[in-house]
Amino acid sequence: MWDTFLILLGLHPMLATLLPISLGCLLILIKKRRLLQVLGCVFLCLGIILGAMLHFRWDSFSIRFSDSSKQSFSGKLSVLFVGDSITCEGGRPRGFITKIRSVLSIEHQVVCQNGATSIEIVDLVELANIPLEPNIIIAQSGINDLLNGDPQDEVFRSQAVLFEKLVTKFPRSKVYFLPIHPLKLENGTISEFTSLAPANFPAWWEDQSSFAQDSLVADGVHLSPDGHTDLAFALIKEISASLSTKT
Repeated sequence: MWDTFLILLGLHPMLATLLPISLGCLLILIKKRRLLQVLGCVFLCLGIILGAMLHFRWDSFSIRFSDSSKQSFSGKLSVLFVGDSITCEGGRPRGFITKIRSVLSIEHQVVCQNGATSIEIVDLVELANIPLEPNIIIAQSGINDLLNGDPQDEVFRSQAVLFEKLVTKFPRSKVYFLPIHPLKLENGTISEFTSLAPANFPAWWEDQSSFAQDSLVADGVHLSPDGHTDLAFALIKEISASLSTKT
């Protein structure tokens, strides 16, 4: 329940900030009741604190003041997100899925598992109850294969199995397979991987050094709020371009 509330904050950051601030200002203006003025100060401070958290900690406002927030599609767009912990975190309050949902009206479903390899994700897709016929599938995998010590050739072959499973199970869906983003290793070096098939989505980072510094958390693997924002930007741009070519 608490997590659902936090996701609502991520989906509606403007409302979450302006509502308590507006209510606080209104109560402060009621000069006859000191208790109401105190409550007004509390709501005002709450709104300011929420706004600061949503901006500085979650980066929830950036995407709302971009061209991405002006995109609209006819009908209801259904999107299936498939992957490992990167995708799982995408559905969290400051994740890329939540940020996409904050500016686009989509029906979505997430099939993911923390620590899953590509082949384990294949099994997840096979067993998952997916009632919607997705227009678009956003898939990512391979990081845990690499962390488990699999050679890159084997990682790409496993990704290809997952890609084939998705296009076979959902033949009418457009599948975007994300490339493996740069990882910051324990010794401080940055490892970037060649974008090979089945990855058919362009690299969404500019250069690996700034990406490792700004877009990864301390473990060097998972995305920071800024990283989730950058990925959300890239996905919305690519989805918009894809759909505009069909109309």
